[in-house]
Amino acid sequence: MDIMEMDNGYILDSSNLLDLERVYEKDKIKQLQDDRSAIQKKTFTKWINTYLIKVGQTIEDLYMDLQDGNKLITLLEILTGDRLPRERGKMRFHKLQNVENCLAFLKRKNIKLVNIRNDDIVDGNPKLILGLIWTIILNFEISHDPESQASAKANLIDWAKRACRGYKGVEVRNFTTSFKNGMAFNAIIHRFRPDIIDYEKLIPENAEENLENAFSVAEEELGIPRLLDVEDFLIDELDEKSIMTYLSAFNRMYSKVPTEEELAIKMYSDRINSDAKKLLTWLKTNIDRLEKRIYKMEPELFEKYKEDLQHLKEEELPNKLELKEFLADCYKNIESAEAEDSLTTDVTMDKLNHYWDAFERCLADKEACVQNESDRLIVVVIDHISDKHQLCKISAQN
Repeated sequence: MDIMEMDNGYILDSSNLLDLERVYEKDKIKQLQDDRSAIQKKTFTKWINTYLIKVGQTIEDLYMDLQDGNKLITLLEILTGDRLPRERGKMRFHKLQNVENCLAFLKRKNIKLVNIRNDDIVDGNPKLILGLIWTIILNFEISHDPESQASAKANLIDWAKRACRGYKGVEVRNFTTSFKNGMAFNAIIHRFRPDIIDYEKLIPENAEENLENAFSVAEEELGIPRLLDVEDFLIDELDEKSIMTYLSAFNRMYSKVPTEEELAIKMYSDRINSDAKKLLTWLKTNIDRLEKRIYKMEPELFEKYKEDLQHLKEEELPNKLELKEFLADCYKNIESAEAEDSLTTDVTMDKLNHYWDAFERCLADKEACVQNESDRLIVVVIDHISDKHQLCKISAQN
C-alpha cells in the first residue's frame, strides 16, 4: 500500500487519496450545479418580469414570489389569453389551490409535469420551481406548441445554425460552448440586421467584449431584454436552458432565416431605397448650379467658380457615376427577381437616367461657357494692356 506523509504529520494511503478525489469531484459537481441554478434563477426571473411588467407587476425572488400562486396565474393568463380561477385568500389552503389551478391548467394543455406538486411550489422548492418555469418556457416561449415540445430544442438549434451559416469564427453545435465567446450572438443579429452590427471588427478572443456588444445592441436596437449577463459565460459549465430562453426571443422576432438570394435582394432594395433619392437630389441641385449665368462675372468669383467646377468634375462626378452604375445593377437584380414590392422609393432608374443626361448636358454647356468666358477675359486683358501701352506711347510723344 502506498503511504504519504503530509507536512502536518497526517498519514495518507492510496485509499485516503481516492476518497479525497471523490469528495473533490462531488464538491465540484455541486458547485457547477449551484452555478447553473443561480443563473437559471436570475434568467427565469427576468423572463417572467418581461411579461408581468405588462400588467404592472414584477417578482424579485423566484422561489418566494410564486408561492401563493397569484403571479403564476397572471403569467399563464398573459401567455395564453385564458382566464384561470383564482383564490383571493392568504391562507395555505388558498395558496395550494391557486398553484393547483395552474398545474391543472397546464395538464389540460397536454403539458407533461414530472413530479411537480402544488406543495412543492408553495413551500419554495428551488429545484421544482425551476423545473416548472422551464416547462412553461419550453412550451409557450420556445415551441409554442405542446404537441411538438420534444422537437423544440432541435428546431431552435437548427434555426441558430442556419442563422450563423457562413460567418467566420462561428460553428453552432450546441447551446453552451458554441455561444461562449459571443460571436454566435453577434452573427445572429448581423444576419437579420447587418446595419447595427459591424461583424468584421469582432475578434473571437475578445469574448467579454463580444458578449457585451451583442447584449447591448439587442436590447437597445431590437428591444430584446437582457436576460443574460457577461458574467454568466465566465463559468466552466454554461447553462443551456438560460441560453435557449434568451435565443428564443431572437427566434420569435426573426423566425424565418432568409436565403442567400433573399439577403441579396434585401441588400439591393435597401441600397435603392437609401441612395436613389440622394443621387436624384444631387443631380437636381447641380443642374440648378450649372444653369446659373457666369457672363461678365467678377474675375475673383469667376476663378472660384472654375475651381468648384473642376472639383465637381474630378472629385464628385466619378463617385456619383460609380453609384449610378451600382444602382443600375441593383434595379436589374430586383426586376429579375420580380421583387419590385420591396422598394419604397418612387425614384426609378429611368428617372435617374433622365436627370443624369440633363446633368451631363448642363456640365458640357457650362464647360463651353467657362472656356468662352476665359477667352473673353483674356481678350479684355490684352486690350487693356494694349490700350495702356498706346496711352503711354502718346504721352511720350507729347
